[in-house]
Amino acid sequence: MPGRRLNVLSGRPDIVDGIALRTHLQPIFSLPHQREVGYEALLRGDAGGDALVGAFDLFGRAIVAGTLTELDRMSHLTHLRNAAPMLPAAHWLFLNVNPATFIDPGYAARLASAAREAGLAPERLVIEVLESGGTDVDDLARATHAFRAQGFLVAVDDFGAGHSNIDRLLTLKPDIVKLDRSLVRAGSTPPRAPMRDALMPKLVDLLHESGMFVVAEGIETGDDLMLAARSNVDFVQGYLFGMPSAQLAGRGTATPLFEDVFDALARMRRTERLASDLLLMPYRSNLTQAARRFASGATTEATCADLLALPCTLSCFFLDAGGREFMPGLAGAAAKAPSERFAPIADPSAGRWDNRPYFVDAYAKPQQVITSAPYLSVTGTSLCVTLTIATQRAARPVVIGMDLDWRRLIEAAPAIF
Repeated sequence: MPGRRLNVLSGRPDIVDGIALRTHLQPIFSLPHQREVGYEALLRGDAGGDALVGAFDLFGRAIVAGTLTELDRMSHLTHLRNAAPMLPAAHWLFLNVNPATFIDPGYAARLASAAREAGLAPERLVIEVLESGGTDVDDLARATHAFRAQGFLVAVDDFGAGHSNIDRLLTLKPDIVKLDRSLVRAGSTPPRAPMRDALMPKLVDLLHESGMFVVAEGIETGDDLMLAARSNVDFVQGYLFGMPSAQLAGRGTATPLFEDVFDALARMRRTERLASDLLLMPYRSNLTQAARRFASGATTEATCADLLALPCTLSCFFLDAGGREFMPGLAGAAAKAPSERFAPIADPSAGRWDNRPYFVDAYAKPQQVITSAPYLSVTGTSLCVTLTIATQRAARPVVIGMDLDWRRLIEAAPAIF
């Protein structure tokens, strides 16, 4: 490669220093469709021996030789020529594009022309770009617009690694986000694994709400696939479904994997709902009785005595129509000693809580017990669940609530089953 400058948009640019460039394809599956919807084109080199030269080695040599952009563009033509005859109808071809190539003015139009010459409409191609910190985000955004204008879809690769962040992603507004494999690897060790498992669905929800499809890369085990399915990602890719190959794998070979994980997920969700219902049953029934006692004029202590004695109760509280505490809160059996580190947020009495879903939903549905999703309480460090019920006392609306220690509560779940 040293000293060479390659004409990469004409002829047959598929040999570099005696190494023939080859295309290997890795399928990308839609979880809800349970079938292949596209293939990522991956570069390999054939030097005539038994082993192929990997893309990392090929591009490493190009970086040393100063021909990275030339090899990048050469790879696109190689992939278009090799994949076009094999790509099934109504499938995408994913092409990796170096950021420097991606932001080059006019390249989107030239690549669109090359795709058509190869027999693929630009709409069949997904352009994958690594959202690196060394490339100006405005340049990337302009290039994204240019590629979209030609009909291409645009994907940001390896999100969650390196310099990628939500702010830059929202500026780029790609069609697809490919999550870095570190986010979906189910084999992570504590304490990272529980945090990742809790955050993944929320991250996917945020990307969906921002108008982006989500691909989970690096799926290697059934547990990885389960995490991707639990997180509601759209597409999956990885060695679990087969290694990249010069030939397309047989259609439907991965369907049993999807059937198994969806069946297991359905069973798991039924079990979780049942466990949650059983675990919360005494708290919900006691809160209903407490609301009746309070509406009849009982003191707060008498109202909440049974609730406070339950093992996972952190506190009971009383909110007026404006969401403010109008009577002192009461500590429950699971209450923790206040921490000096969180002293500035420990006192809820001066707060206004009418913007919280547990208040809004209770106020909208009087006499019904509302259960929040688990969340980190702003008045402490506990992951808690809040139960609320709206009632009246002396013709004034009141919301009675209780905070539960969620981690302590779910520790009892295995004993139920």
